[in-house]
Amino acid sequence: MISQSLLNIVMLVEIALLALGVGVFFAHGVWLFFEEKRLSRLTKSARDSVARLITRGHINVEEMQVLQLLPNDVQVLAFLEISRNVSGSQKERLRFVARQIGVVDRARKLCESKRWARRLRGTRILSRLDVADPVVLQLLADPHPAVRAQAAEWAASQPSAPVISAMLTLLADPATQARFAVQNALLRMGGIVARPLAEFLESQSGRAAEAGLRVAESLAEPSFGPPALRLSRADDIGVRVAAAKLLGAVADAAAAQRLMELVGDDESRVRAAAAQSLGRMQHWQAGSTLAERLRDPTWRVRREAGLALRALGAPGALFLRRTPKSDDRFAADMAQQVLDLPTAAAG
Repeated sequence: MISQSLLNIVMLVEIALLALGVGVFFAHGVWLFFEEKRLSRLTKSARDSVARLITRGHINVEEMQVLQLLPNDVQVLAFLEISRNVSGSQKERLRFVARQIGVVDRARKLCESKRWARRLRGTRILSRLDVADPVVLQLLADPHPAVRAQAAEWAASQPSAPVISAMLTLLADPATQARFAVQNALLRMGGIVARPLAEFLESQSGRAAEAGLRVAESLAEPSFGPPALRLSRADDIGVRVAAAKLLGAVADAAAAQRLMELVGDDESRVRAAAAQSLGRMQHWQAGSTLAERLRDPTWRVRREAGLALRALGAPGALFLRRTPKSDDRFAADMAQQVLDLPTAAAG
């Protein structure tokens, strides 16, 4: 049997270990508390220094030296916080100060790291500072989707021909995160991407075409009409849906004619998108065609057809008021639902 004295020794050791663990835990908490206060104080000091450097009419060398002596992480945090609230000449001065104290050079080195988390951090810094650096352009083809997405955010403020070309290629990115970031960045670039995007769509299909059509819909330039017409005949259902929505945004005669055909597409999603676009265009000549879609076997198509008729104004309302007298219970029910909708809900 185990003696009582041995049990007591084991118990004392366990108590000592427990006390040591509690002590270490408490000491670590105290250290974190004071470290956080120290970093907060240093960050405020750095932020104040950066603010003074970019708002004064001249660069204070002593202020720069004080800022340069602060920990690198503190410098970066201060620059990132300030970058959210400045633009124009102040943003240029912010970049100048960041270059002078080494923030930009360190960010570039992070972008060249073998570890994706460091590349992501470097790209984020250069993106926030709007630094036009070819090293970030290369990261649009980075193996990690998070880095590609961050590089796409950087690209939004660098709308040069090489950047736009690389971004259009990324519309086929297999990673949803990166693909959505690219679409958002292209939209932020604005009308400057219209011509290259139209040319891009002329030769694309599949995922790239669908993503490009979504961007084009928001820009709604007349030059998107021809590629939208071509892609409205694609085999891919998602592409046809996106093309139908773009045709509604382009809203010319050729678009209206093609949408009248797409309302009879074999796929319900395409029929619904076509009906929605005809309503968006307020193409009153489509009244009878849309009224026929109130008898569609798919609820979503009937819904979009009814809302489109209401969007046509008086001609569409006439079709809607006639339909409740129809022998088709589903068509009559949808027409009545749309007629009963308040104006805000139907818009």
